[in-house]
Amino acid sequence: MKRVFAMQNEWMNPFPIILFYVIHAIVVLLIYGLISRRMKEENKATWQWITAVSLFLPVIGELFGLVVWFVAGKWGTNDMLDDYDQYVNYKPLMLEQLRTEAKMSDELLPFTEAFSDEGNKQRKDLILRLINSRIVDKGKYLNLGLNNNDSETVHYAATTMNHLIDNYEKELHLRKQEHETGNASTLEPLLLTYDSYLNSGLLQEAAYKRLEQSYIDLMEEEVSNGVEAKVLFHMLGEAYLSRSQKEQGMATLTMLIEHFPSEPEGYLSKIRFYYQEKDWKAIQSTLAELRESVPKERIPHNQQFVLDQMWGTAQ
Repeated sequence: MKRVFAMQNEWMNPFPIILFYVIHAIVVLLIYGLISRRMKEENKATWQWITAVSLFLPVIGELFGLVVWFVAGKWGTNDMLDDYDQYVNYKPLMLEQLRTEAKMSDELLPFTEAFSDEGNKQRKDLILRLINSRIVDKGKYLNLGLNNNDSETVHYAATTMNHLIDNYEKELHLRKQEHETGNASTLEPLLLTYDSYLNSGLLQEAAYKRLEQSYIDLMEEEVSNGVEAKVLFHMLGEAYLSRSQKEQGMATLTMLIEHFPSEPEGYLSKIRFYYQEKDWKAIQSTLAELRESVPKERIPHNQQFVLDQMWGTAQ
């Protein structure tokens, strides 16, 4: 009986357990310290995570970590662990942009409701308001009108769409007449008109592709003529990326940064691209270049909040 009580007392004594945890933690940290010097930089995040789990769950943590490492190496989920420490440090890049768009929703909501509510009597007035509205993709809402069951609404939507297309065509023709090849000052208004027309939502797929190709051909010609304009490099880089011509797009944005290192457009476009690609390390390096080269007051207000957050996490 005494022997049983003695065994129970030994089991209830916390000292051996604490001693085991301490010795185990020291061994784990020593092993990590030795192997971390030889491992590749991209693998450190994974082993830091395994080490942290092992410190709290002796033996089980090591086994679980090795299983995860094996699965990662075999099925490619290793990228998730490697990038996790980078990913959690970044808030969504478009947060401030979303706030700006939320403010505009008060203007967009009446159009959406008008075309979805069959009993709405103000559709005609709202359609006509689109002509002078600040809304960018007007075609989106006019297409809702074209698909409406009310014939009068369809008529007003079609008439307004034709009117807007006609206005864009006239403005584009005028800008082309005013433009002198190789003249950056007359090129910018022309490119802005192209960009606005392409983003209007008024064009069908075939017409959109023709206009987009004309837009890109013009910019490529101006680059070959030696024009070094900020708006030219920026719009051409963005146009390439929108067509998934990633190498050409990034090369053009690099040219933009080389020619205008103190302007933010090239850096911001690269950061947006890297965010879509989930390339956190490229974001860090581009962010560092932006911070070093661009005065803070030159960064657009709706991007400033995001960059402030990123600069805080990157330091």
